[in-house]
Order: sequence, then structure tokens, then C-alpha cells
Amino acid sequence: MQLVVLAFFLVVAPLGVLIYQATDSMVTLSRQGREHAKEALDFFSRSQHLRELSGDLVRSARQYDVLKKTQIEDRFRSQLSEYKTLLQLHSFLIDSDNIETIFTLISALETLPLNTATGDKVSQLVPLTQTLYDDTRKKLDQRLEFLNAKAEEQQNILWLQAGLLITLSTILILFFSIRITQPVKQLMLRIKALGHGRLDMSEPFKGPKEFLALNQQLEWLETHLQLLEQEKQAFLRHMSHELKTPLTTLREGTDLLAEELAGPLTDNQKEIISLMQENSFSLQSLIEQLLDYNRLQHGGEHELKDQFILPIIQQSLTSHQLLLKQKHMHVTLPQQDLSWAIDKDLLQRTLSNLISNAAVYGSENGLLKITLLRQHNDLKIEIGNTGPEIPQTDLAQLFDPFYQGVNRRQGSVKGSGIGLSIARESIKAMGGTLELHSNQDGFVSFMITLPNLGQTIDE
Repeated sequence: MQLVVLAFFLVVAPLGVLIYQATDSMVTLSRQGREHAKEALDFFSRSQHLRELSGDLVRSARQYDVLKKTQIEDRFRSQLSEYKTLLQLHSFLIDSDNIETIFTLISALETLPLNTATGDKVSQLVPLTQTLYDDTRKKLDQRLEFLNAKAEEQQNILWLQAGLLITLSTILILFFSIRITQPVKQLMLRIKALGHGRLDMSEPFKGPKEFLALNQQLEWLETHLQLLEQEKQAFLRHMSHELKTPLTTLREGTDLLAEELAGPLTDNQKEIISLMQENSFSLQSLIEQLLDYNRLQHGGEHELKDQFILPIIQQSLTSHQLLLKQKHMHVTLPQQDLSWAIDKDLLQRTLSNLISNAAVYGSENGLLKITLLRQHNDLKIEIGNTGPEIPQTDLAQLFDPFYQGVNRRQGSVKGSGIGLSIARESIKAMGGTLELHSNQDGFVSFMITLPNLGQTIDE
């Protein structure tokens, strides 16, 4: 929570600074714009008034020259005084050489009597005032251009600040995202490792205290799972010993009865003894499969030696010849042999399981096809058979231990659902892969792929 709050504050802070800077710039430019507008209005109204007064002064001078009335002279003096006052105000706000000329002319008009010569001098005010008006417009245009340039400069500064602050916020967001998500990813990897049975969590964990507390719970779970795993292994070892001893006695007894050493048997008794022998073999095979799967799950060293593959395939077929003959299945073997770095026991165990499945699930009078080839730097062994295809609902769990799909074994001997799991773990122990290769058009095949390692594999 502290990290989230700190991240939020640090990410929002640059954006807050950006908003403050933008607001302050807008207020400043707005104030300057209002001042400029007010000054422009004052300048223009004053300049316009000066232009009107210059025309009035000319008219008053001409009227006095014609009528010679005191009232007209007084009006002329009043207008001249007003003109001088406005010009003085105007001179504080604008600097122009023309203003000095006008002041000199006004000083002369104030001392001279009103006559025809004075009227000629008054006439000079009109062009001078017009020039002052034009100068005022130029000054205002220059000031407007200055404000526009300043606004553009401020806009560029704001864009630069926005870019820098947004970049800083982005960097902070990425930093805190990694800071928060990295421990989450590490925890997810540890949970995934626990789910796959990898219980080594020796890598140090760093992160917020909430994640540290969760990691401690995972460490407790790791310890608990290790204890359960040890208990499971001990249970399997104990049960295998406890089951094998009476099973051996049972098999020896049934063998003695089958050989009629204890006396002759009737046909019904022979059938019962045969079932007992068959199921005792099945039970022994199941116990050995469980022990094999347990050993493969916990790894170990496997020495790979160069050996020919075809003899191993033939040996694996031997134990299934009876069932294959009963179903009249035609077997095709590779025409050429290959030598490869393998563990013989692991490969034979895999082939035996795959051939057993092909014999059990294959169709009557069908085909069991085994191919062997070298592709690039890999050895590929395909075991396929004609028969019912594997349902789509079973594909996702096909290699899961103890899973039995829709197409189950028929007959008195039921499968354990562990054969394909043992086959996959055996190939994996040699650094290879086992996958479903074909499942269509009434043909199902599995592909074994073994890389050319030629060295000891340590899981």
C-alpha cells in the first residue's frame, strides 16, 4: 500500500506541476492581453481626439481671421490647452520625435496673437497629429507582435515542460510498474513451479512487505509439500514391499496349483487358476509401473550409450505377441536399423507401453506400424495403429497420470491410466519428446523424438 501511494504521488506530482505552469502562463498572458487592449483603446481614443482637436483648431483660427470675435479666440485658446493636456498624457505612454515638434509648435501658438500667420502655423498641427496617430498605431502593432512572440515562446516552453514532465511521469510509471509487477511475476513463477512439483525456492525474494508475507506462505507450502512428497515416497516404497511379498507367495501358489502338483484340477478349477494368474501378473505390472513413475518423477542420472534401435523394438514386441496374434494384427517394422545414444531400459519401457496400447486399442485384423528414421539431428520413432481415433475431449489430458479416456480397455485386465505418463517421462529423461502425431482417418500414432546427445543426462 505504501508503494502504491508513493507511486501515485510521484506520478501525479509532475502532472500537477505541468498544470500549475500552464495555468500560471495562461493567467499572465491573459492579464497582459487585457492591459494591452486597455492601452490600445486609450491610445486610439486619445489619438482620435487629438486629430479632431487639430481640425477644430484650424477651423477656429480661420473663423477668427474672418469674424475677429473674442469668443472665437477664447474657444481657440481652450482647445489649444486641451490639445496640450492630451498630448502630455500621450507623451508618457509613447516615445516619438514628432511629439517634441508638436510641443514646440504649441508653445509658439500660445505666445503669438491670433492672426493669419498664426492660422498658417495651426494648419501644421493636422499633418503632425496624423503622423502621431500613425506612429501610435505602429507602436501598438509592435507591442502586439511582442505579445504574440511572447505567447509563442511561452507555448514552446510549456510544450518542452510537458514533454519533460510527461516523460518523467512515464519513467516513474514504468519504474513502479516493474517494482510492483516483478515480485508478482516471481510469485507466479514460484506458484507454477510448485504446481509442477519443483520445490526448490532457494532464490532470494525481494519486494513490498505484503509480497514478502505471501512469499513466506509459499515457503511454508513448499516445506509442507516436501514433507508430503517424502511421505508419499516412503509410502510407495513400503507398500511395494508389503504388496510384493504376499503377491510373490500368491503367484507361487497359483503356479503350483496350475502345474497340478497338489492334485488334478477340473476344467472349472483350471479356468479359475488361470484368472488368478492373469490378475496377479496385472497387479505386479501395476506395482512396477507405479514405482517406475515415482522414480522418473524424481529424476536421476541416465547414461546414454550408442545402441541399435531395431533389436530393442523387437524385444518390446515379444511380450505382446500373444495379444497381437489373437487380434490378427499385422506388424510392420523398419527396414533399416540405426544406432543412437539412448538409455535402453527407458526406451524399451516406452516402446512397450506404446505397443501395449496399440495392441489393446487397435482394430481386429488391423495394422501396427513402427517406423524409424533420422531427421536432421534427431531420431524419430513412430508407433501407429489402425483403430478408433482418440476423442477430442481426451486430448488435453492424454498424458496425465491415472487418466482414462472414453476408449477404455476391454476384457478382464483393466488399464491403470499411467502407461503414457511413464512413456513421456522416460523419453523426457533422455532429453526427448513424446507426442501424439496422428489422430485421424482411423489411424492413431505417437512420435518419439530423441536428440543426438551422446552424454549423461542429469535431471
